[in-house]
Amino acid sequence: MRAATDGPSARRITGVVLGTIAGIGLVGAMGCGGSGAGTANGRGTAASVAGARSEDPRIAELRSGVRAMVGQARDKVFPSLVNIDVVSLEYQGGKEAKMRSTGSGTIIGSDGFVLTNAHVTDRGNKFWCVLSDKQRVPATLVGEDPWTDLAVLKIDRSKLHDPSAPLPAATFGDSDRLQVGDYVLAMGSPFALSRTVTLGIVSNTERVFTSTRDAGEVDEMMLNWEQRTGLFTNWIQHDALINPGNSGGPLVNLLGQVVGVNTRGGSGMAFATPSNMARQVAESLMARGEVLRSSVGASFRQTQNTGIEEGVLVDSVETDGPAARAGLRTGDVVTAVDGAPINVRFAEEVPPLLKTIADKPIGSELRLAYVRDGKSGEAVITTEKLLKDRGEEAALRTWGLTAQRITERAAQLRKLPSTRGAIVTSLRGGGPAEQAEPKLGWGDVIRAVDGRPIDTLKDLIEQYKRIDALKDKPEHVLVEYEREGKSYLSLLKPKQDDRPDPPPELPKAWVGVATQPVVKTMAELLGNADERGFRVVRVYSGTNAARAGLKVGDVIYSIDGTRVQPRGLQDAGLLNREIRRMPIDATVTMGVYRDGVAKDLKLELERTRVSAEEVPRVRNRDFEITVREITFFDREDRRWDDSVTGVYVDSAEPAGWAGLAGIQSGDVIQKIGEDEITDPESFKRAMEKVKDTQPERVVFVVFRGVRTYFRFVEPDWKPTETKAGAAATE
Repeated sequence: MRAATDGPSARRITGVVLGTIAGIGLVGAMGCGGSGAGTANGRGTAASVAGARSEDPRIAELRSGVRAMVGQARDKVFPSLVNIDVVSLEYQGGKEAKMRSTGSGTIIGSDGFVLTNAHVTDRGNKFWCVLSDKQRVPATLVGEDPWTDLAVLKIDRSKLHDPSAPLPAATFGDSDRLQVGDYVLAMGSPFALSRTVTLGIVSNTERVFTSTRDAGEVDEMMLNWEQRTGLFTNWIQHDALINPGNSGGPLVNLLGQVVGVNTRGGSGMAFATPSNMARQVAESLMARGEVLRSSVGASFRQTQNTGIEEGVLVDSVETDGPAARAGLRTGDVVTAVDGAPINVRFAEEVPPLLKTIADKPIGSELRLAYVRDGKSGEAVITTEKLLKDRGEEAALRTWGLTAQRITERAAQLRKLPSTRGAIVTSLRGGGPAEQAEPKLGWGDVIRAVDGRPIDTLKDLIEQYKRIDALKDKPEHVLVEYEREGKSYLSLLKPKQDDRPDPPPELPKAWVGVATQPVVKTMAELLGNADERGFRVVRVYSGTNAARAGLKVGDVIYSIDGTRVQPRGLQDAGLLNREIRRMPIDATVTMGVYRDGVAKDLKLELERTRVSAEEVPRVRNRDFEITVREITFFDREDRRWDDSVTGVYVDSAEPAGWAGLAGIQSGDVIQKIGEDEITDPESFKRAMEKVKDTQPERVVFVVFRGVRTYFRFVEPDWKPTETKAGAAATE
């Protein structure tokens, strides 16, 4: 992809504009929506307004010119700007969870390639792009390059209104021509608010992140701990406002050319990957789905504050890596690469050196001249492929754990002897792995399952699937794992541990009211310290309590002459305990205080009503939704009459099929397609019918609050391969 010509014309125009503005003393002429607060002598708004009436015509002309320049740059890129909606797979709490997020991107090819950030697409399972004409179109991942935090998606052109029409593609500019002070525009979708633009200036063209502990040390705490990024990047720092959701959006010069990809920001600072690097990475991703890079298994450090005059310091060497095998050691000072002298004095000079090495063909030989203890030497290093720091991850759902492939870097950081095995990354509380004897824990390395060796994550998944598919599962599975250099054995129960529906509570006596305890201090404030008891806060309609005349505000102090007076909030259940000791259908005399006067009320006790915790639930894993029947208390608390029928949505995965369509906890599903839903069984039958027919779209009619809504669910029935980093298992 060729960069557009970016000559000095734009800089000359901007310089003339700014110079003229300065010459006529205009303050804030290029401001984004604000006016000056007043003049230097402190005069207020009235003086400003008066000045505006006699505005120098040159100021109006310049303001119009600046607005025109910004508008022209905006209009060249806005048609290529897309909002990216992502459903990603996260692994935590011993299970796989779907998350929803948004980012920004730029169309860089008329065939539908979109450039964005790798942290936008990271672990993504589904992608949609919202185009400038508001079309929301599915997209697929072409490739990711976490080392530069860049990724490329491709829009599914078959889903466009006009699949044959070319898509508007933005043009790359030359980021090497940027200078501190140049005006730039940041475009994107902050907080999922699509199509925004902010104006700022370039603050620095070769920013690197350094640690506060050592100004020369690359600060991995500011990067991704699991997967390093930005190792080869000198960032463009600017002050155009960006927020979450801007990630992946373009940084644009006043010629309307993309000169960077906005990646991170905060506290008035923003950082973008230079377009020259982004273009190179994008071309490689579009061609082969990855960026092939070399590694020598060593890291380097600038010589500033080390006393070393020339060269670059070898900061670390990976055990048994290419550099170690060639004889390079930590503390060596490399003075030349393939005969070319190098001198890395400052932190800003480290990324270019790393990129020079990484750009070498994999398997090529590098001759590094070095100095060790005052003596010269040479190491001939055969480069290897640079591998990702973070391995693929999987959820073993019925065992209640997630595990990850052990990469070279993970083994190095955790001081593991090899990459053999799979490392535990999270557990579900109360799950089989957490209840194993002894229980598994974060960081444990699983070496064998059921006597079969586990060399990779794939081996673990295969053993899990084999055991999970057994009709008669064993009572225990023997798991061998390593922790802090010690080898342990554990017994894990592999049976499905999904909680069964709770058994209904045995019927007991009940009074149809909700109460709160009235303790001594509250009784005193109510006017009588003796009026301790249980204040009625709700009388349920249609109950014997309502028919007996109990009212909100009554304070129940006795039942059949037995005092029920709480001493503290710990006695909140005292009234219910006393009532449940009595026979159902018994007639009792209840002593109450009403408006300070004691009186007796006779009422007949009745059977307890079924609560939400007791009713059975139906879980649909395809749509990732759980429903239950509507209870008496649902109707009372929400004041629903008998016309409200259906099933109550107990939970809906926000990024599941139902959740993406807007169905949420608390909704009442009343109809699915043409099928009326009246109870969990009718819901189950309707969902089985949907699964058999696998329609492109399923219409749910839901009741929420006081309104009925239509929710259009679009299931993805096609089997999909999960990308690296998100291996799905059931």
